[in-house]
Amino acid sequence: MLRYLIRLDDLCPTNNLANWERFFTLFDRYDIKPIIAVIPANKDPKLKACGSFNPYYWQLVRELQNKNYVIGMHGFDHYYINQNSGLLKMNNRSEFAGVPLQTQKEKIRKAAEIFKRENIHPSVFIAPAHTFDRNTLLALQEYTNIKIISDGLLRSPYVRFGFNWVPVQLSEVEQKTKHTWTFNYHPETCPAKAFDDLERFIEKNHHLFVSLDSLDFSNYTLASAIYEKFSIYKRLARDYAQKMIAFMERIPAGN
Repeated sequence: MLRYLIRLDDLCPTNNLANWERFFTLFDRYDIKPIIAVIPANKDPKLKACGSFNPYYWQLVRELQNKNYVIGMHGFDHYYINQNSGLLKMNNRSEFAGVPLQTQKEKIRKAAEIFKRENIHPSVFIAPAHTFDRNTLLALQEYTNIKIISDGLLRSPYVRFGFNWVPVQLSEVEQKTKHTWTFNYHPETCPAKAFDDLERFIEKNHHLFVSLDSLDFSNYTLASAIYEKFSIYKRLARDYAQKMIAFMERIPAGN
C-alpha cells in the first residue's frame, strides 16, 4: 500500500505568512491535513528575521487546529545549544540531544504549558533539526499526552521506546510505489520551483495523502534497526562526499 503525508516546519510568530498561505491554500483545495511544526517560544535568530511579529499567531494556530491540521510540538524555543546529532544522526546541532534530562524536562514542561494556555492540543512531537535522544522521550512521557514522534528513517510507521513513530524521509515530493512517506517542507525557504513541483504532485496524487489516524504501526525489529543504521550511514557517507567535492572545487587549479 502506498500512502503519503506532508509536514511543514517552523511555524512561529515572525513568519513571512505569504510563504505559508500558498501551502494552506493548496492543502485546503484537496482536503489534505498536514502536520504543522509549531514553535511555542521561538528564539531562533534566523526565524525571527523572516517577517514582522504576528500578534495573532496563536489565533492562527487555533484556526489550523480547527481545520483538523495536525499540530506538532516543535521543541520549545528552536535554539540550538550544542552539536549533538542525537538518535538519528541527522544534523550536528540540537536543542535537545545531549542536554541533561532535567533541562529537557523543563523545556517540554514549559512548551506544554504554553500550548495548554493557548488551548492548543499537540498530538505529535517534532524535534528541531531531527535531533533528540532518549531523555527527550522521557520528558515527553512525563509532561505531555503526546504518543507520536514525527521522525525516523524506516519506510513505514513503527513502535519504539513506547511511542508511535511516523518516519520523515524526504525533503521534497518523490513518486513512490509502496510504503508510507512523509514529505518535509520549510515554507520560509521553499523555492518557487519546489512548490510548483509539490502542486503538480498533489494534483496528480492527492487521493494518496492520508491522515495520521489511518496509519498502522508495526514493531521495531532487528531488521528495522539494521535498515535504519544502513540509512543513517548511507546518508552520512553521501553528505561527507558532497562536502569533499565542494572543498576540492574551491582549491585553485595547479595547487
